[in-house]
Amino acid sequence: MNRGGVPIARIAGIKISADWSVLVIGALLAWGVAGGAVPAYAPGTALWLAWTVGVISALLLIGSLTAHEMGHALLARHRGLTVDGIRLWLFGGVAQISGDWMTGRTEMLVAAIGPAVSFLLVGVFVAASWLLISVGAPTLVTIVPEWLAGLNLLLLVFNLIPAFPLDGGRILRGFLWTRTKNRMTATVAASRAGSFFAVVLMGVGVLDLFFGDPIGGLWLMMIGWFLHTAARGEAHGEQTRHALEGMLVGDVMSKNPVIVPSWITVELLVDQYVMGHEFTSFPTHSIDGRIDGLVTMRGIKQVPPQQRSARRAIDIAIAADRVPIARPDEHITDLLKRIGAASDGRAMVYDGGTLVGIVSPSDIARLFQTGPGRMTARVAA
Repeated sequence: MNRGGVPIARIAGIKISADWSVLVIGALLAWGVAGGAVPAYAPGTALWLAWTVGVISALLLIGSLTAHEMGHALLARHRGLTVDGIRLWLFGGVAQISGDWMTGRTEMLVAAIGPAVSFLLVGVFVAASWLLISVGAPTLVTIVPEWLAGLNLLLLVFNLIPAFPLDGGRILRGFLWTRTKNRMTATVAASRAGSFFAVVLMGVGVLDLFFGDPIGGLWLMMIGWFLHTAARGEAHGEQTRHALEGMLVGDVMSKNPVIVPSWITVELLVDQYVMGHEFTSFPTHSIDGRIDGLVTMRGIKQVPPQQRSARRAIDIAIAADRVPIARPDEHITDLLKRIGAASDGRAMVYDGGTLVGIVSPSDIARLFQTGPGRMTARVAA
């Protein structure tokens, strides 16, 4: 899925975006109601009406997924974490939370609030169904809250499975982290549980593919593969964080960054600076010498070649106040908690008011490619 998605709403200051794959899941959900629930419980319903009910149900379920993720996002923000937004995509939704969980208790609470919201939604839809039935509403109408209550209950139970990175797995890691005081050990245990569950899910999917429902089997295999990949990614990320403990920003940063005038064109920026240096980030300065932005290769690539002579560096730069600031003697793990998507994973390093370096994702990656040395020793330890 692409990095930004298509913005669709902003709630409580949190941007909600959707990947194109939401259309796929929406269509499948609508088809499940229009082609399954409606014919089963309200036979003889006109096709157009069945699909209308299906689309409404799908939209409400996607709204339920959004509410679930909003629970995560709002509580995370309340606990001091940075929330970059909510992304809806093929497998539901995800709250994009940057930085470090800080404590196991925070992770447990943020993870648990999502299922709590789903539980509340189950109650709301059950109550709505009971109310509609009691007033004699048509079956076609009562199908919607009944179906939504069932699906939200299924999502609730699935999310509470103690397998990383599901909510239940994050609750498990937070609990183990709190008990053992060892985040690495807790992450490995939760990730193994997640990988085991993912393999089981893929196995069930294979059996279903050949001996049951091919579409359902394929879906289970896809979900299992996604969970397995995510669990391994979380474990690798934790190993990276552990390996970086004790290292200072000054050990990691790219020193003596090339600072460019903010008023030059992107074309000149590319020809005179990018082509002659290995840096992937270029701070910009205004006429008075003040650092006012940071240009990244991602920003440059987004400008079509034919427009580069008309766009200035400052036009594509990330505003300086959106880029985290660090000191050379600061621990790199403390800085990583503050770096997010808003700065394209970058930070500027100042020593006594002078810009002396930049930390970028490539700087972190370079540490793991140096072979024998300090980083290798720390990983081995």
